[in-house]
Amino acid sequence: MSGNETPDMVKAKSGSPSSGGSSSNTLPARPTLRDRDPNDIENKLKDQIEEQPTQIPLYLELIRYYISKQQLSEVRNLFSQLHDLFPLESFLWTIHLNWELEQDEFTQVETLLARCLSGDLANNDLYLWSTYLGYVRKKNNLITGGEEARATVLKAFDVVMDKCAKFEPRSTQFWQEYLHFLEHWKPVSKWEEQQRIELIRNLYKRLLCLPVESLEKYWEKYTQWEQEVNQLTARKYIGELSAGYMNARSVYQEWSHLTKGLRRSLPTKLNQTTLQNLPLPGNYDTKQLQIWLRWIQWETENRLELPDEIYNQRIDYVYRQAIQHMCFSPEIWFNYAMYVKEGSEKLLEMAVKCNPGSTVLMFKLAEYLELSNKLAELEECFQGCIDRVSMDLQILTDTSMDPIPIYEQTRKLTFIYCVYMTTMKRISGLSSARKVFKKCRKLKKSLTHEIYVENAYLEFHNNSDYKTACNVLEVGLRYFQDNGEYINKYLDFLILVRQDAQIKSLFETCIDKIYDLDQLKEIYRKVINYESKFGNLNNVYELEKRFFEKFPQTEKIHVFTDRYQVQGENLLKQLELPYLSYEYDIPVVGHNGLKRNLKSADISGEQNGVLKKQRQEHNEAIPLEIIDVLKLLPKRQYFKTVVLDPHKLADFLSDKVNIPLNE
Repeated sequence: MSGNETPDMVKAKSGSPSSGGSSSNTLPARPTLRDRDPNDIENKLKDQIEEQPTQIPLYLELIRYYISKQQLSEVRNLFSQLHDLFPLESFLWTIHLNWELEQDEFTQVETLLARCLSGDLANNDLYLWSTYLGYVRKKNNLITGGEEARATVLKAFDVVMDKCAKFEPRSTQFWQEYLHFLEHWKPVSKWEEQQRIELIRNLYKRLLCLPVESLEKYWEKYTQWEQEVNQLTARKYIGELSAGYMNARSVYQEWSHLTKGLRRSLPTKLNQTTLQNLPLPGNYDTKQLQIWLRWIQWETENRLELPDEIYNQRIDYVYRQAIQHMCFSPEIWFNYAMYVKEGSEKLLEMAVKCNPGSTVLMFKLAEYLELSNKLAELEECFQGCIDRVSMDLQILTDTSMDPIPIYEQTRKLTFIYCVYMTTMKRISGLSSARKVFKKCRKLKKSLTHEIYVENAYLEFHNNSDYKTACNVLEVGLRYFQDNGEYINKYLDFLILVRQDAQIKSLFETCIDKIYDLDQLKEIYRKVINYESKFGNLNNVYELEKRFFEKFPQTEKIHVFTDRYQVQGENLLKQLELPYLSYEYDIPVVGHNGLKRNLKSADISGEQNGVLKKQRQEHNEAIPLEIIDVLKLLPKRQYFKTVVLDPHKLADFLSDKVNIPLNE
């Protein structure tokens, strides 16, 4: 056991099976451990995809393999799998479309465009829409198609503008193409020339009131164009647009400053894809996420004073852009699902598909399914998340030498089972919850102790049956008898139901097995306090004697005053000994299994100005150099007795040692 491990972490690692076969009480077998010929590239990649189904690079690597073998139907099947998993990842549709265009498979292209730009899977991305526009222009040759072809292309430009380009700040290329198309139209009559001028003017009117890049360049170009068309009317038209342009320019500058550092580059062709430019599960940049969230929040302020319909479309566009780059961020999906008025459940289903191990998304989807009374789908939802987290735990167990991520993943799996169990109790009653707990019992040490505590309270609160709850906790004791945190929680329950004999039995059985001295001290504290309130004083003194043998450097006044707590408050310290309040530490376990100290002054509030100042001085950040040194020291729970009192050491250094100050 290393210096940074806790007993729980060691159990999480040693309790999980290493690899190979799967049974009812083990984690799932890994597909990549199948016996394969080293040269069997296809099946080895398929095994990797089965093990990590959201790893986009694996699919693309297998696609490249099939292309090299001219297995085009397999290429399309793999692309289809990707689109099913990531229906809103527009860059994958764009890559697929560009590949089909290279094969001149126009029927396939039209089918794909209809699928990805309409219906439930309607994407909204400028690169994807530009691919559509390029296809329309390719199919409608102006030389051979004449006016009909031009009208079709113009309609396509307008569709892209209304659907996407008007919302995209970085849409310069689209506006350039549209202007270029109109400017190079060769009219054959005065009517056509007038029509062309009106189209160009209307396009400038749309463009110059939008917060897009290079706006100054377009304004300069527009004013020059109006002068060339008609100097008499130029001032009128320019004046009409001036206010809108100034506002749009100001809004764009604000947006540009707000989103500084935002990376939005994604590949559009298969040969452009790399590990560096593809989204990877569990590997999104939280700084980038914060920029996206700022952009979305900024859009809700409606700086352009848009009507409701356009305003909602604009926010929807930004959310879909964020998903392009942050598809593995649960927060983006959650916020988007909460924003839309209709289709939240459908969005969450998409989110869970590409984030099968996300508890945030799975729990929220489960709520929708519960409200819709879709119980079978709800159980599938939980089981899918359990399967994914179990596989991730198995991979970590096989590959990681660090016990901390293994322990964290074990806690996550336990957490899912706890929520699954309480959800089934709420929906179908205690018998359904017991079925879930039965599955957990088969996993044994692949779960942490919380599952036993959760089930015990579930049994107790169902019908006040403390006997069944105690039986559950006794089963957990077989696996966690040296786990101080579990013993503390077991004690809490026994104290709640006033089981004196079992409290004493648990204390005597486990007291010499616990290595974590913080938890051990807390166990003593609870038993001493319980005996003080509901037992007799002789037993209290005997327990205190044993406590001070174990912790000889603990100040007796702390233990004494703690015995006289009323409703969790140490009033002796608060009312008579306030200067001691700051010094008494209560060990608290943080979310990561690591311990921090919660001062009793933090609980009872500020006592006076001096105490407040002491707290402020104490809570200053610990220098990183000291943290690095502390990491190298063995943890104190590995010593049966206290060999060093840190408070006395600190007092000695403060009173006896002169440390020269840097001038």
